[in-house]
Parts: sequence; structure tokens; C-alpha cells
Amino acid sequence: MTKIALSLLLSVSALLLSAKNLLAETQTPIRQIEVEGIYSIEKEEIVYLLDLKEGEVIDPERLERGIKRAFLKGIFEDILIELSSEGVLRVKVKERDFIEGIKVRGNSYLKDKFIKKHFLLKEEMPMRYDMVEEAQKRLKALYAFSGFPNVEVLLEIKRAKPNSINLVLSIKEGTPIRIKKIVISDMPKNEKEQKKMRSLMELKEGDVYDQFKLKTDIEALSLRLRKSGYLDPVVEYSFEDTTLHLTILRGKRLMVNIQGNEKVKARAIQAVLPFFETGDFRDELVEEAVSKTLSLYHENGYPFAKVAPVISRYDDEISLNLFIFEGRKVKVGSIRFEAVSIAKERLKEIMTLKEKGLFNPNALETDIAVIKEFYMALGYLNVEVAEPEVDIRDSSASINIKITEGSRVTVSSVRLMGVKHFSEAELEDVIPISEGDPYNEIDIADARLRIIDLYGKEGFVDAKVEIQRNIVENTAEVVFSIEEGSKVFIGKTIIQGNRRSKTVVIRRELDYSEGMPLNFSQFGTSRQRLYRLGIFTDAKIEVQDRYGDKADIAIKVQEGKAGAVEFGLGYGEYERYRGFVDISYRNLFGMNRQVSLRAELSTLESRHILNYYEPWFLGRRIPLRALFLTEQKKEKNIDTGQTRYRIKRHAVSVGTEKRIGRWAKADIFYEFSIAKTFDVLPDVILTKEDTGTLSISSIMPGVVYDTRDNAFDPRRGMFAGVSLKIASSEFLFSETDFVKLIVHVSTYKRLTKWLVSAVSLKGGTAKGFGRTKELPLIERFFLGGRSTVRGYAQDDLGPKSTVGTPTGGSAFTLGNLELRAYVGRGWSFVGFLDAGNVWPELDDVQLDKLKYTTGIGLRYITPVGPLRLDYGYKIDREPGESTSEIHFSIGHTF
Repeated sequence: MTKIALSLLLSVSALLLSAKNLLAETQTPIRQIEVEGIYSIEKEEIVYLLDLKEGEVIDPERLERGIKRAFLKGIFEDILIELSSEGVLRVKVKERDFIEGIKVRGNSYLKDKFIKKHFLLKEEMPMRYDMVEEAQKRLKALYAFSGFPNVEVLLEIKRAKPNSINLVLSIKEGTPIRIKKIVISDMPKNEKEQKKMRSLMELKEGDVYDQFKLKTDIEALSLRLRKSGYLDPVVEYSFEDTTLHLTILRGKRLMVNIQGNEKVKARAIQAVLPFFETGDFRDELVEEAVSKTLSLYHENGYPFAKVAPVISRYDDEISLNLFIFEGRKVKVGSIRFEAVSIAKERLKEIMTLKEKGLFNPNALETDIAVIKEFYMALGYLNVEVAEPEVDIRDSSASINIKITEGSRVTVSSVRLMGVKHFSEAELEDVIPISEGDPYNEIDIADARLRIIDLYGKEGFVDAKVEIQRNIVENTAEVVFSIEEGSKVFIGKTIIQGNRRSKTVVIRRELDYSEGMPLNFSQFGTSRQRLYRLGIFTDAKIEVQDRYGDKADIAIKVQEGKAGAVEFGLGYGEYERYRGFVDISYRNLFGMNRQVSLRAELSTLESRHILNYYEPWFLGRRIPLRALFLTEQKKEKNIDTGQTRYRIKRHAVSVGTEKRIGRWAKADIFYEFSIAKTFDVLPDVILTKEDTGTLSISSIMPGVVYDTRDNAFDPRRGMFAGVSLKIASSEFLFSETDFVKLIVHVSTYKRLTKWLVSAVSLKGGTAKGFGRTKELPLIERFFLGGRSTVRGYAQDDLGPKSTVGTPTGGSAFTLGNLELRAYVGRGWSFVGFLDAGNVWPELDDVQLDKLKYTTGIGLRYITPVGPLRLDYGYKIDREPGESTSEIHFSIGHTF
């Protein structure tokens, strides 16, 4: 490998020298640039890397750097540059072959994935023709280790594209070596233990002699022996004449017996013992075991605990008896300080030990060190903290700490030396030290880092800052000596590893551009933006080469899988059985364009959705979303099974969104839909649009504010928004006219580690205008069911017809309160109170007519949100209504 790299380096060096010599004397300006042989990148990128411009005379030094950059791209095998007397510059390149795919044929014992993992040549990597023989050799060795010594491997190379190839591995595994007999020496005498150990082995008589499986079996046997008390067991093996010999060298066995422990479990004590981790038993380890056991007791508030080890040896067995005297449990009664000028409560805050907390004598030493550091941070450089006096009576410890503060050192002056680029006032703004402040080494070190960071943001990456301290009696002069160095600017950016993604996708996410001062903090921002695209699993940004006052930047990305297939099955109390399939691709045409096709099916509904997302519309950071939807669904009475109405709908929407700061987002969409409503119960029909075909053309602006820590299972934060929908026949050619407004806000607060309160308020109103007097059925509001007012059936709350069929309304109010208790292992319990109602018109709203339900729920966390089971009970049930409802679904109510 070293010889190959050296050969490649010499070839590039020779090419650079040749190009430099050929073009050193020419003064012909470049009239036209032609590029031949490129397939993977655009012409503009290689011209950019070579730093060539039409109308300019070639600079040999610039060209030399450009050729280096082009080779660092990692896709070129050869580059030839020619300049004609007419000024036509021809760049002829030969791209390296990349392995597009590897197919494995003829294998039955080893799986494709296992072979590809261990094969020397990898998919998506440059093809190394010089490594073909070594790759085949290693694959044969892999098979031999797996029990197939006579394997034959044939590698076939097939060209897929001008710069891509496919590898086909044809394998003839041959006859394997099989184990006819397994002999295990020095097994435990206990027959039950023998059976247990044999059951741990995957290899059986008659199996292929696979040394990978043998290695796993040996590790399993060794682990079993260690669990049985053997300190350092060894399992040796040999294979002769189809017989596998295993010899167990058990070594010394340690039996640990813990006596006298009542307050601390034996399992906790066993966990801190060092013997099995080190595989040895020595006097020093016994002392360590005693020390760790005492520390464990001290942490639990038992300062008088004592541990007496008694050791017995019998041939290859060691018996360690730990006799424990636990003593009484002690809590901290009071903490007092003598001769202090600092507020005593402030000193108590920084201590580990707390009044009314457990008394741990080991924590005292740490607390004394913390107190001393705290004083020194305040300028008391000569502070002394005496050994604490501890008085334990009954089960309470009184702690008295005597402190000799000494004189306080303050900063007399702060001076800056060597400052040229900045004004002293600019530097003083970033230094958190001023005259009269306590002398504090932490603040001084922080000031030095702030100065270096300020210089670094302006391109002075080599800036050095040294600190001089002149302390006289109780005052200190601090001097920052600065060596600024030279200012460095960003040169060219070389992007590596993007086989499927266009270079422009990466460049437009960068937080810097050519010619800007080199600022390392912008690298971190750029990496975050690249990760957010969702198409890269890794992105590294580093300075490549420096020349003069410029530095080239290298970005190496690792592309992930852009495609995904998701599916799921579920059950809900309203839809019954349901499922979905979602096929998505996040990098269409290499431009980070996203497309997905989703199909949803249930006993009540079938829906097909095609989504398209363009992150940069018209070359600007304006995200564009488009959606095409077709659906068929029926609304039915969950109790009687009677269908209220059916809907067929086709819709298309297109719109854009804009981030407003870190937490907020505004969007605006246009939607056109054609809906056909049929099989409508007569008492549900309120308008002429409630049956037949209706086209709705609308504009939908909205704003969302989201600070939740987790969209699926929030524990803190807020989610709020306002959405408006306007349909107009005059301006948007809609068959109906209305305005629809919905406002919602949800807040989440962690009360304790395991308890979260969640509150949600939501309201909406709609109004027809023009020729629309009543809101169409498909645009009305309905409440009731698993995600609104639990305790009521789906859509069963609000205005009803004369026969009791819900008809929906034009105004609603909804409130939900939940107390979520997380009990561990993904499970949680919820207590809730819901309130809401629907009214025919906004003028009809009466908050004293809200319907209330309460209940409890059970949750189990999954990757797509919690599985949810709720029982809702009606508080103010009316005659003829059910007492309660049970709801089952996925996801929180809000």
C-alpha cells in the first residue's frame, strides 16, 4: 500500500512539473476553456478547482495548486492540460472507476452481507485494480477459516457507466470440513453443569468446522466459567482427524460469601469487587475490595461500617468471606463555618454534603477542595481550610469547618501588548476582567481564550496570547502579550465523497465563501447544515493547504442511503384495522429534492399521497412543497355502524414556508380540491353543497411556534399556531366562499423526573360569505373521539339532527389537560380532563355549555410515538348518552 501511494504521488508530482515547465513561458491569454472526459461533476467545478479564468494568462504557480486540488477531489486518475496558440485551453481528464455494486453468486454457507463486509473492495469506493489478487486471496482465507479450504473465487468486472463498474463474485464453495466428534476435557463434575456448558455451544457434531462459530463458543464457555466463580479460565482447542478437542483450564475458583449486610444488597457489593474484572486474586485486590465496599456504605450514609475479610485456600479454590458490620445510618444535622466573610448559605450550596442529607465521610475531602477553589476564584490566594470537625451523636452528624481566609488579592490593572489589528476598546469588551475585580485564574484563562477566539474569527488563526502576572502584596497586574500573526483568508473549497449528490447542494449550505477571513467556528455551523439535509452520515471540514495569505478548505462527506421504505399495521377503535406503506427518496437528481409516495388503508378510508419537496426554489433558499392526494372515506356511527356519508376527494396543494428565527415558521399554501359527497343521511344535509361534486379553491396561510424537546413525546416546551383558510369564487374560482380560522396552543412542563403536565387549548371558527350561507359538510368542525374530547364517540359531540346524527358546526372550543407519569421501560400512565363543544355559528358559542370528560390512559413508547389506550368518562352525561368510551390509537392526544 505504501509503494502504491508513493507511486501515485510521484506520478502527480511529475505531471505538475511537466505542466509547469510547458506553460511557464506562455503569455497567450485563455480565450476558451474546453473540458473532455468528465462524467461525475460539472465542467464549472473542475475549472473552479484548477483556478482557470477566460481572458487571463496562465500562472504556472496557480495552475500547480489547481492540479493538486483537482486530484484531491479523489475522482481523477489523469489530467492533461493543453493550450493552443489561439488561446484554446483543453483540459482532458480520465476519471477513476468507482464500484457501483457487488453481486455475489454461488454462495450458500456464507451470506452476501458477511462476504461484502470482509471483502477488500467496497461498494461506492474507487476501484483498485492492483488489489484484485489480494482481495481474492483474503476471501479464500475467509472461507478456509469458515471450514471451506477448497473454495474457488472468480472476480468478474462489468462496466455499468463510463466511470462506474459492477463486480461479480462467483464462488464455488467446495466440500467443507466437518466435525465428526467433539471431545471436551476437564469438564465440571456436576452433570447438570456439563449439560449447561454443552448447550452454550453452537457447534455440534456433524457441523462445518467454522472457526468463527468456534471463537464465539469459546467466549461463551469462558463467560460461563467466570460466572461460576473462576477467575481466569482458558479454553484451548485443536482439530485433528475431524475431531475437535476442547481443553478447559479453569484456573482458580473464587467463592465470595458476604455476611452481615442488611442495608446494602449483596449484588451491589459483588459489582464493586475487582477480582473477576482483573482475573486475579492478590492482597492488593483484597484491600481494594474492602475500600470499595466501605465507599459503597459511606455513600449510603453508613460512616461506621467495617469490613473484615477472611481468606481460605483449598488447592485451586479460594474462599473469601466478607464479614460486614454496617453500623447505624447517619444524616447531616448541621454544617457550620468559622471566621468567614462569605455568606454561609453560598458555601453550603457548593458542597456535596447537604443538611438533612446522608452523611458520607468520603465526600468531605472533595467538599474541602471545592471550598478552597471557590475562595481562590474570589481572590483569596492564601486561603487555608482546616480539617473539618465532625461530631456524630445518635444518627446526626454536626460538621464544623474552620477557614482562614487571608487577604484578598484584587486586579490593579489589565494591560494589552502587541495589539495592532483591533483597538484596545474592542479587546476590553471581550475580557471579563477589570480593575478592582478579585484575582481569579479561571477568569484570566477565560479571557485568554476569548482573545484567541476574537482573533480567530477575523482570520488570525496563528494568534498567540501569553499571560504575565505581577502580584505585589494584595494587588495583581495582569498583562496579555499578543502575537497576532498574519491574517488568513479562505481560498478554494475541495469537496470529496459526493458520488450521488451535486456539489452545489453542499456549497449552498456552507456558512463561508471564498475570500472571507478563515473562521473555524463557521466550519461547525456548516457541518450542522449538511447533517440537517438528511443525506450525509458524516461531514468533515478541515484546512487543506495554505499558500500566501490564503488557505484551501477540504470537505469530505459520506453519503447515506437516500431511499427508505416504511410500513405499518395498526388498530383503532374508530377505523378498526388500518395500515400504511411509505416509499420515499431524499436526494432526487442529486439535488436534495425529496419525493414520497404514501398509501393508507383502513376499513373506513383509502388514501394515496404524493409529496414533493424542493429545498431551494428558483436557486434561493425558499422551500417549495407540493402535495397530490386522492382519498375515499366514509363517516359512520361507531355504535350502530350506520354510514352518515361518503366522500371521494382529489386535491393538489402547493406552497412555501419560511423559518422565523429558531423556533417559528410561517407558511402559505394554495389548495384546489374536488370532493364528491354521496350516500348522505337526509338529516345531515344542510346546504346544497352537501351532496354531489364540489370544487374548493383556497389560500391557506399559517404560523407555527415550536419549542418542544421531542415532537413525538414532549416533556417540555410549547407548540402553538394559527392557520387560516380562505376560499373565494370571485378571486380563486371556487364553488363555495368561506373563511376558516383555527388557533391552538399546547404547553408541556416537567414537574419531576417522572412527571409531566401537558395543557392544550384549541379553537376555531368559520363563516360563509358571498353566495355561501352555510358551511359545506366537508369543512364543518366535529368533536368527540380519541384526539379531542375522550369519553364521546368519534365526531359525536355538538349539533345533531332531529334523529341524533351529528351535523357539525362553524365554531368550536377544545381544552385538554393531562398529567403524564413515566414509570420506566417505555410505560407511562395518564390522567386527563377534556372539555369542548361545537356550535352552529360563532354567535351561538356559550362557554357554560362545554362538555367535560375525565379518565385515565396507558401509554407505551414506540419509535413513531406512544401506543395509547384511554378510558374517558362523561362528567355531565345527558339522557340517552353512553357513560364512557374506550379509545385506542398511536400518538399523544396533543
